[in-house]
Amino acid sequence: MSQKSRKLLQAIGEIDDYLVEAAAPAKQKRRIRPFARWAYGIAACLVAAVSIGIVQRQFTGSISVSSSSVQSSISSEQPEHSGVQSSGSSSDSTPPKPPSGELPAVTPWQAYVRGGAGGGEVYMVNDISELKDAMPWTEDAELESLPVFHNVYASTVGWTEEQRNRRGLPLLEGKKTSAEEMEALARSIAEDLGATVEAVKVTSSREDALPTRVILSCSGDIVITANNTLGARIEFKTPVSLPEGYRFDDGASFEELTAAGEYLMEEYAGLFHMARPTLNIYGGARNSHQKQVFSCYVYEGEGDLTQRMINYHFNTVRFSPDSEGNLWLIDFTRFDLSDKLGDYPIYTVEEAKQRLAEGHYTASGPNFPDGAGIAKVELIYRGYGEITIMPYYRFYAELPRELWEQPLNGEPMKTYGAYYVPAVRDEYINRRNAD
Repeated sequence: MSQKSRKLLQAIGEIDDYLVEAAAPAKQKRRIRPFARWAYGIAACLVAAVSIGIVQRQFTGSISVSSSSVQSSISSEQPEHSGVQSSGSSSDSTPPKPPSGELPAVTPWQAYVRGGAGGGEVYMVNDISELKDAMPWTEDAELESLPVFHNVYASTVGWTEEQRNRRGLPLLEGKKTSAEEMEALARSIAEDLGATVEAVKVTSSREDALPTRVILSCSGDIVITANNTLGARIEFKTPVSLPEGYRFDDGASFEELTAAGEYLMEEYAGLFHMARPTLNIYGGARNSHQKQVFSCYVYEGEGDLTQRMINYHFNTVRFSPDSEGNLWLIDFTRFDLSDKLGDYPIYTVEEAKQRLAEGHYTASGPNFPDGAGIAKVELIYRGYGEITIMPYYRFYAELPRELWEQPLNGEPMKTYGAYYVPAVRDEYINRRNAD
């Protein structure tokens, strides 16, 4: 992680080293591509916020506790940004439940960030088709609703009552995870890996002395860490080489990384606990050397389209290499989505495009260019650094050179900005702070 990103994290409070590292690609052993530097700083803030209680900028929607849930566990990385300020007020210790049968209003842009990182979410490529993923959703999918969740880890106890009232925040304590739960998770992974636990270490937050992670030192020069959102990491202190013929470094092509990913899926199949492990080679934007860079994920491909969409974002395993193309890290995130607010009606793609044109979007880069065409659209869930975890349409639009000209090695590339429109229909959105 860059020194700039570490300073940003330190500015918002004491951050656990594991959480800092988890938000960035392999520290020191991997190169961070320029287009994504901004995103790693924000992602680190989001991971840290969920785990140590940094609060969001705004909250005005009701939160209900529901026994219904979508069974899922693991979260992916998505960039977040919010520039909307809150003007509401609330100091209730328990968020009110909506009347029976009604869906509570939700407020978008509920990021836990006290400020934004510089730059913006932009992708530099020769053509938009270079961006790859194995996302189950396509534009011809006919979905009328999608689930929305309350982030059970969200906590506002770090703010005074006056600060919460000024920002319109309720008092949320957030879910606490015990050291025993974290250790049990880490030990289960060690057992799946066939590693013997040799030492156990528990670290706690400086703020409230609650455990934040459990670290197991294991045989085979392996370290397994579980954190307080029940995410986990396997670190091979001596990275594992792949057989001759496989390429797994940052410069690997889509086809090369696909072959390496298929090998790793087979080699570490016992770690997944998935009915239908599905490979997701994600990325493709170009770095300063004009090389495409991809990441290697596996997600649960079982279930109907809605379930597969949830799994794509919240039930994944990630393989990461060191700079030599050896397997260095395997990351799991077991995020709790048990507090489901309901299944919310959503806009169609065409309706969302109209809302984008009307200015109902958020973006970390330049404003949506007038008359810009849409090169690509995705229906995604934003990251778990928000109080309300909800779906968004992500639109990619080519930016005019005068808005964002960043030549790579002297050769200008096409640059696409990302623009997020809430997929949930407007009648279920609390408009007071949404735009």
